[in-house]
Parts: sequence; structure tokens; C-alpha cells
Amino acid sequence: MTSAILRFDGRVAIVTGAGRGLGREHAMLLASRGAAVVVNDSSEKHAQATVSDIRERGGHAMVAVHDVADPLACDAMVASTLREFGDLHIVLNNAGRGGPTGLVEDTTHDQLRMIMSTHAEGTFNVCKSAWMHMKRQNFGRVLVTSSGSGLGVKFSIAYSMAKAALFGLTRSLALEGAEHGIKVNALLPIGYTRSAALNPHEDTRRWMEQNFPPSAVAPTAVFLVHDDVPCTGELINTGAGRVARTATIGAPGYYKGLSLTPEDVRDNFFTALSMDGWRELMQSRDDLQFYSGDAVFPDEN
Repeated sequence: MTSAILRFDGRVAIVTGAGRGLGREHAMLLASRGAAVVVNDSSEKHAQATVSDIRERGGHAMVAVHDVADPLACDAMVASTLREFGDLHIVLNNAGRGGPTGLVEDTTHDQLRMIMSTHAEGTFNVCKSAWMHMKRQNFGRVLVTSSGSGLGVKFSIAYSMAKAALFGLTRSLALEGAEHGIKVNALLPIGYTRSAALNPHEDTRRWMEQNFPPSAVAPTAVFLVHDDVPCTGELINTGAGRVARTATIGAPGYYKGLSLTPEDVRDNFFTALSMDGWRELMQSRDDLQFYSGDAVFPDEN
């Protein structure tokens, strides 16, 4: 434990979708702690407003009006960051469009493409553009904004798909970055934003507006991109002053070997679903810990 104030002096951060909502709160807090912040947004008006507010408070910031769904635009944003500030240490992915789209039969392919292109592909694009610079300097902090909706939610199937995709991106990047000093974590925020305001249930909207201000999310986001963050590949929930971990786990289940039949599955299905002996899974190969002995393959001749 330490009483030292977390600072970002000398650090340069790109924050996407920082013109409003959660992204603006992240950018403002980072700048107040000494970071030079690249404020990305699809709206020049809103990006400039955030930059102006940062500068009025004595901070350093620049506008970057780029569509994260465009890989070339992301390359240009990283290049302009390096020209302006000479370095890049932090990528905080927040940009995304769209919210609830209704049931699966009501969700159009255009809606799906729009939501996936910003939340999932956009995050990939920004990370990819910054990745080689971070590898060369042997340091980086990346935050991916996912959501508890990635676990499944009714009336938001496209959004849920996009946010679930970011679980895999976070874990895979964390594995790739481990030997290069790059830590990658995912934020699962609960905040009253423009997307939350699209919730079809009035009581839920009112409850979120009263209890989940975007400003309450920023402290966790900012810690997760600090030099001192101790973890990588984690899924961290935050909102209304709460910080908690979401874990992925597996269990031994039922095992018979290669003689397994559909009837075996039926008769032992509740054993297969049992969580007795569970263990944490941080990557796909961790599931192999539940297997023992040499693999036996049928004779192909």
C-alpha cells in the first residue's frame, strides 16, 4: 500500500470517443494527472470542446478527428500523435456507436455492421496501429472498453456480439504483449451514456442516470493504464464507485475417453455441467489442464 498520487507526467495517451461521455471523463482525468492526451472523436466540435477544457486547466491535448473503423485513419492518428508529442504510451479504446437494436429478427445487417465496425473492428484498428511502436519501446498500456453485455443481454444482440468479441481481443493482445512490456486489460463499465439512454425501459434509464455517472468510471480506467497496473488480460467491472473482477472459469466435467456416445453425454450431463473442481481460464490452452494421459487416435489405415 502507498499514499503516492498516481501521475502520468511524460506519458502520452490516445483516448478514442473522447468528445463526450465516458471517453471525455477518461481524457480529462488523465490530463489532470499530467498526461498529454490525444482526444479522438468523430465529431470535431465535441473533440475540440474536450481539448479546450483540458488546456484551460493547464493540460496538454490535441484533437484527432478520425473514424476508428478506418484502419488508415488509425494509422494517421498514431502518426500525428508521434509528430505532435514525440511518443505514445497509452491507448484507451472507448469509441463505439449504437445500442439496443431489438430482438434478433428486428436487427438489421446495417446495424450489425455499424456496431461491430466501431466497437470491435475499431478497437482492433487502433491497437494494431499503435502496437509496433509499443513493441519497439518495450512498453505500453492498452485498455479495451467491453461490457457486461458481452455475457448476453436481451434486445441488444449486435452490441452484445461486439462486446463479447473484445473479451477475446483483450486476452489475445495480453498474451502477445507480455514479453514486450505491454499490458492489456478490459473495462466493463456501467455509466449513464448516450447508449444507456437508448435503453427501452424508462425505469432502468432513470435508475442509471441517478446512480451511474460517467465520472465514476474514469478512476478505474485511468488506473488500468498506469505504469503500476499489476495485471494483464483481466476483465474489470466498474461503476457507481464499485470495482470488481469478472473471471472466466472451467471445470473437469465428465470424461469417458474416445468411446464416448450420445447416451453417455445424456446420462452424465449434470456431471458435465458441475463446477466442482473449477479453475480459472485465462487463455484457450488453459482448458487442457482438465485432460490427462496421452491422446489416442484411431487407426486411419
